Amino acid sequence: MGIFKARLFKSAATTALAMGLLGSGLVAAGPATAASQPTPFIDGVPYVGSEMRRQYNYDYWGCRNPDGSGDAITLEWLRDGEPLPAERQGETLRVLPEDQGSRISLRVYPLTPGEQGCPTGTQVSAETTPIKASSRAMGWTGRGNFEPLARTHDGRLVLYPRTYTYYKGMCEGPCPAYFGSWDEPRQVGAGWNMFNIVFSPGDFDGDGFNDLLARNASGQLFLYPGDGNGGWLPTRQVGSGWNVFDSIVGPGDFTGDGTNDVLARNPAGELFLYPGDGNGGWLTPSKVGWGWQVMNKIIPGGDMNGDGTVEVFGRDINGGLQLYSANGQGGWGAQAFMGGGWNEFLDVAGLGSFAHQKYNNLVAINGNGDLVTYSTGAATTGLYGPYGPIGNGWNVFRELL
Repeated sequence: MGIFKARLFKSAATTALAMGLLGSGLVAAGPATAASQPTPFIDGVPYVGSEMRRQYNYDYWGCRNPDGSGDAITLEWLRDGEPLPAERQGETLRVLPEDQGSRISLRVYPLTPGEQGCPTGTQVSAETTPIKASSRAMGWTGRGNFEPLARTHDGRLVLYPRTYTYYKGMCEGPCPAYFGSWDEPRQVGAGWNMFNIVFSPGDFDGDGFNDLLARNASGQLFLYPGDGNGGWLPTRQVGSGWNVFDSIVGPGDFTGDGTNDVLARNPAGELFLYPGDGNGGWLTPSKVGWGWQVMNKIIPGGDMNGDGTVEVFGRDINGGLQLYSANGQGGWGAQAFMGGGWNEFLDVAGLGSFAHQKYNNLVAINGNGDLVTYSTGAATTGLYGPYGPIGNGWNVFRELL
């Protein structure tokens, strides 16, 4: 069966937006002097599957290799303060399952201490927060990318991989950190209309790759482990009796233990937390809300403001959108009203960050079939957008996963 290719494009406005967003924070006051000790910063998010590197901010611009090819510094990645093995050292660090629960930092050495424009000693970045399990935002191909996955009305799954290229260099005005381009979309499943609920919990079984959970009409819940290349490993049943719920979603790490969890609502509006154990099983569930029957869609946004905890949105029957921030301990923090008119969208989902930064986006399919994005930035007190469109023809899909 052929792949239906929804037409995707990167508009000039979207490109400019990404450049503006990602350029902020990249430019410092000027080159380092020999007496200065600039603090390196890590660019990346603390999740398994992400790619970390030194944020290029021109602090070392005056400390150049003799041929002018780049900064005359050496990078060393640390885990809990200890250097990682030599084979993991380099310009970039791919965060692995073995790093989960640890903190990553970056040490910088000048190749020639005391040279004009070079710092006189070593500097160490701040540590990340403890590394969490791979979230939905890390995508499906093991590259830590924004990668939509959508289900058609006839049960096919279509994946839209996206490649990001890190930009390191001088430019006029704000510089983009990443350039992005769409890979060829491909079908990665068929027959998924046998399930009435399909969603991604992120990495549920602890292997570092994102997974899907699917419920059938009998209430059986199945785990489809991702293989890290957009495909699936052998499935297995991980629950029964889940037909008592009318909505089931994967918010990410709701409890703050570094593993991913599930939220499920029954028709009476009670919301239950099913904590994942990190190995494809469950810890003890608990009730974490009531009155959610007024919502016709529960939307996990992931970490929208970069503070390390997740946000969950609820769209009510009148189209109003409420934001509920998790407190990182299995409960709720701030709540805010995000505005009305959200019932005009065919679907709304949290798929990660289109601009490849620490702030996740909401994506929505409007009535024309355009795929657009919204963001909160650091404040989470309102939504900015729509931006894009970043694609069109998306009204052929039943839902975004």
